[in-house]
Amino acid sequence: MLIRSYVYIFILCCFSSVAIAQNSKFSGPYAQFGVGYQSASPSFSNTSLSAAGQSLTPTVSVSNASGFTGTITAGYNFFSGTPLLLGLGIEYSPFPTSNASASASYSGSVGTYQNSASVHINNSLNIFLAPGLALDQNKLLYGKVGYTGSSANGVNTDFYMGGTSLGFGYKQIIGSGLYGFAEYNYVNYGSLNRSLSGTLKTPGNVSVPATLNSTVTATTTNLLFGLGYQF
Repeated sequence: MLIRSYVYIFILCCFSSVAIAQNSKFSGPYAQFGVGYQSASPSFSNTSLSAAGQSLTPTVSVSNASGFTGTITAGYNFFSGTPLLLGLGIEYSPFPTSNASASASYSGSVGTYQNSASVHINNSLNIFLAPGLALDQNKLLYGKVGYTGSSANGVNTDFYMGGTSLGFGYKQIIGSGLYGFAEYNYVNYGSLNRSLSGTLKTPGNVSVPATLNSTVTATTTNLLFGLGYQF
């Protein structure tokens, strides 16, 4: 009898979970906007300097960029008949990061070299899947996995960066379709090989062409808070 009672309780809990999920207010289309804080972190590897017929090893220093960010998102939460939902969305950030800068220098028997550049990430577009768990009708925990593409713009340089995005967040209905949310996102843009032209001063004070080559990687993180509407 005790085992049968436990079975009945388990079945009742399952039906209750399905009923809650079927009444979840987060199924269907939605739109939202968020604002928050973002940090961009570039790094350099395999850096070499070609000048005067030689391959030299310069010293590289990098500064990160951080500041305000914001996103506009639209999506649709598909409902599977359990407390689980699967969202598909697209989000756009019209706000560029502040400039991240890098400088490279060399001093040796061949001569001296100094060059610097700055770049910011702009017009980020992220397409993502968002599996979610409905805690009840008004509360949703969710994760995000997708692909982000962005343009990188600086002095005399424009190029495209794309990579994997990951995130997680929480939503709660405030009333009549309106909800608030908080989420954290991480993007790894992978690596690119970049070249920068400059000049090297020989010990005789003669300027010779120099090319700086490096593998550039970049990551960004952001923390967002915002409002949305579930249609």
